[in-house]
Amino acid sequence: MKLNEKIDSILKDEKKQNIILWICIAVIMLLWLPLALTKNLAYDQGYTIAMVRHSFGDIIRLCSNDVHSPLYYFIAKIFYHLFFNHIFGTKICSLFFCGIYFWLLAIPFKKEFGFKMSLIMILLSGLLPTFLTHNTEPRMYIMSIVSFSAVCFLGYKLAKDKFKVINAVFFFVASAFSTYIHTYTMLCTVFVYVFLLIAVIVRKEELKKKLIWYFINALAVSLCYLPWLFSLVSQFGKKAEGVNTEYDSMYFVKDILYEFFSSITYPKNWQVWLWLGIIFISLVFLLVYKSKYIKYVSLTFIMFFAVSFIGIFLSVKNSPCFLGRYVSCIAPLILFAIAAGLNEIKMNILYPFIFLMAFIPGALVYRDRVRYEYEKGIDDYLAYAESNFKPDDAILYADLHNNYLSVYYDENYSFIYAFEDDFNPFENDETFTAKEQLDKIAGDVYLICFDNKNPGWFLECDYDKVYGFHFLYYDFSIYRIYNVK
Repeated sequence: MKLNEKIDSILKDEKKQNIILWICIAVIMLLWLPLALTKNLAYDQGYTIAMVRHSFGDIIRLCSNDVHSPLYYFIAKIFYHLFFNHIFGTKICSLFFCGIYFWLLAIPFKKEFGFKMSLIMILLSGLLPTFLTHNTEPRMYIMSIVSFSAVCFLGYKLAKDKFKVINAVFFFVASAFSTYIHTYTMLCTVFVYVFLLIAVIVRKEELKKKLIWYFINALAVSLCYLPWLFSLVSQFGKKAEGVNTEYDSMYFVKDILYEFFSSITYPKNWQVWLWLGIIFISLVFLLVYKSKYIKYVSLTFIMFFAVSFIGIFLSVKNSPCFLGRYVSCIAPLILFAIAAGLNEIKMNILYPFIFLMAFIPGALVYRDRVRYEYEKGIDDYLAYAESNFKPDDAILYADLHNNYLSVYYDENYSFIYAFEDDFNPFENDETFTAKEQLDKIAGDVYLICFDNKNPGWFLECDYDKVYGFHFLYYDFSIYRIYNVK
């Protein structure tokens, strides 16, 4: 038997197909697992750890004054406590939802779209930089990807197949979940509902039954989200008042491209171009062979551009309220567009070339993640703190984006400069607004800031630099300050 015939016989055997899919998933998850077993955090991730240490009621209060919905923090809090209040519990939470995502691809997605598209989706998900950035990150973005993937898949089933109550119920659950994970995931879910209504009307199959259930579903999700709608409106108002930085449209466009197709830590334009090349090749085959999925791919890009435009427009005309990662929930739909195009390829020799284009940036982003997760800077900081900070000492964090270090060492009272109290989740601290606040400290006062700054930039005092350490892409300095003037 020729090699091609052997491969064909394997690929047509459903049991062997499933073995291949689950082996691919197992390899990806095992490669990702070490990224979840560390305590290293960046700023926003430190914010998550501070949040999950609060009660559920406090989480709601803090979220209502910030820019995020509370559901992610509820779930992350459960995982945090399940893993004995350790930071990696929140990372395992994200990895757990990655497992749910791959299950969706390996079973219901494969049943609907076939083995080939399922395999392509799984492999590319393991290589897409936005997955590699967020796969074990203690943030809500993987959770939004998973829930929105379920919304899209179930919406597709409701539009295409005979009506099933079970699909409508799961569609409601996934939609309600998505609306409470992130504001822009909620907006994307609204677009799915609009597309679903159009599809139901155009197809006319079981029109009355589907419309009744559609409006029941839409009303139920709306009522579920209504309590948070008032917080959402107030959040946008506070954001507009509190942020003065101005960005042009291209800033946000580049941020989207780096989010999806490059390492966030070390963005590289050529990585973006490689992935854009994959998308271009896929769309060419999609159009040339007149794929039956063209209309769904078209809706994907309509939604992607529309939601991005809304975010960019509000950020440019009002105040910054959008980042590329806010639309990361659309990543599986971008991969679906690629898979639909590659599914039409008749020249198998192209597959290794295309996957090599995805593998190179994927491998580099994975390397960056490993370096970051196993960097020793936090260990150096904690070793110094344990040896030098006394119980009655205090720590002053001089920059908004280094106060997250307090989640590692909250034994000492701390002051956080330039952080508003109404959404400050960090414990055992207070916002620093006046020098007189330091008078109540019986011991020494230490200041931690980025290495290119010193206490003189906002606090007149004498100071000695006592320690420095590097973490992620920052150099930190620790000063002992005295004789505050």
